[in-house]
Amino acid sequence: MKENKQQFSNTEIDDGLDELEKSHRLNRFESMLKFSRVISGSLSLKDIIKKAQGHTRKLLESEHVCIYLKDKSADYLSMTDQMGEEHSIAIDENSVVGSSAYLQATLKIDKGVSDIRFAREVLAIKKLRPKSMLVIPMVLNGELLGVIQATNSLNNNFNEQDIQFGEAVATQLTPVIQNAYLYEELHKQFIQVVEALADTITKKDSYTGGHTKRVSHFAMKIGSKLNLSWEEMNDLRLAAVLHDIGKIGIEDAILKKKAPLTDDEFAVMREHPRLGYEILKNVDSLSRVVDGMRFHHERPDGTGYPYGLKGDEIPIIAMIISVADTFDAMISTRPYRKGLPPMVAYEEIRKYSGTQFSSNVVEAFSEWFESTKMYSVNRLDSKKKAS
Repeated sequence: MKENKQQFSNTEIDDGLDELEKSHRLNRFESMLKFSRVISGSLSLKDIIKKAQGHTRKLLESEHVCIYLKDKSADYLSMTDQMGEEHSIAIDENSVVGSSAYLQATLKIDKGVSDIRFAREVLAIKKLRPKSMLVIPMVLNGELLGVIQATNSLNNNFNEQDIQFGEAVATQLTPVIQNAYLYEELHKQFIQVVEALADTITKKDSYTGGHTKRVSHFAMKIGSKLNLSWEEMNDLRLAAVLHDIGKIGIEDAILKKKAPLTDDEFAVMREHPRLGYEILKNVDSLSRVVDGMRFHHERPDGTGYPYGLKGDEIPIIAMIISVADTFDAMISTRPYRKGLPPMVAYEEIRKYSGTQFSSNVVEAFSEWFESTKMYSVNRLDSKKKAS
């Protein structure tokens, strides 16, 4: 009787372990479905890699996951660590990651520190002092795109199930990365076409051409401080490039005038945002961009032009371009006046925060400007004393 009780107890435990394993595997399958949805929701390669690393780390139950991408023109892989620093590693058999890429094979290392190839891993991985490692190549139609590296299994070592799910991740992630590459290439070509269109203004007015490039640069710097999404940053860049496209419709006598404009001439010049809208309103691919160009002379207090919008009626992209545009206009030398020192222009923009400019955008502008070599309190003090 005692023997029967012991046998029953062991069977009960075994059944419990089976159910636990089933539940664990089911949770992993659900995580795989979620992973697929998450990585398919973006066209930004940076966002895809960031999300894929986080979800793969949880899925494989590891301390750390890193995704390396193959350089398009050389035989090495690169990755960006948590501090934003880029590291590269050769595609050869001297490192674990390099071996996986070179052989296009999954590698499972149970004693990472003792493996001679570990000495060639990137510093960010060495610092983890790996005890176990799972490295999986991402290959599409025979072409290597990158490598997934999971370090330090939370269950001591990676097992066969980890390999199955890791390879499933690679299978799903590889075409998504390839699509992101293709999109980036198409978007780059689109940007070049837009910039070529914007450069037509240079043929009429050399100042406007150089001004457009600088405004685009300043706008992107400001946007980077506002935590805009990848899509919003792309829209901002296009809108900044195109913000003065309406000047194509302004007559040369006004556009190229080497003296201050009269009131009547300025009234004509104020129409350039509206003219730009008329030029681009039917371009479907620029539908999100047009309002950034169209409203970049509007002001939060409602005194802007050409529509007199107020506050939140003005898109954030237009408000960013407004600050970038004004800053460049103040520091640029024109035939009829000398440009202001950057510190003076900086103070002027801060002075009109909340009235002429969005206060949030001004704060972002200030954060960027104060990190540049243009910022110097001493320069401002000397100017005040001189005046």
